[in-house]
Amino acid sequence: MVVSLLLSVAALTVAIIALKRSGQQTHESKELLARVNRELTVANTGAVGMGQRLVAMEKRLRDQEARPASSAQAQAPVADYAGDDEFRTYSEAVRLFRSGLGSEEVARRCGLSRAEASLIEAMQNAGKNAGR
Repeated sequence: MVVSLLLSVAALTVAIIALKRSGQQTHESKELLARVNRELTVANTGAVGMGQRLVAMEKRLRDQEARPASSAQAQAPVADYAGDDEFRTYSEAVRLFRSGLGSEEVARRCGLSRAEASLIEAMQNAGKNAGR
């Protein structure tokens, strides 16, 4: 009977320890999920902001193409954005890409995400390929 009592106490102790660990793991999982959700929200917000900036830039380019422009302005559309606070970072990134830097270095220097820098680099490469 004493052996049965000791086995029961040991089993109860193991069950309590397992329950506590399970509770800790549940708590850690909830914290991790909350952190991932916050990071996803930040990433989505950044993507939406980048999309809005691209739409605005495309609109400005269409407006610029629609009005008669001198040949000097038509050759350097990036210069039109150099004084614009909203696009200054992107203009600087384009300049750095044209000087031969990679997307990680451009992202670091301009304070852009790697995704933004890669997108600008892809747009630059597409422009070069279209001009050939």
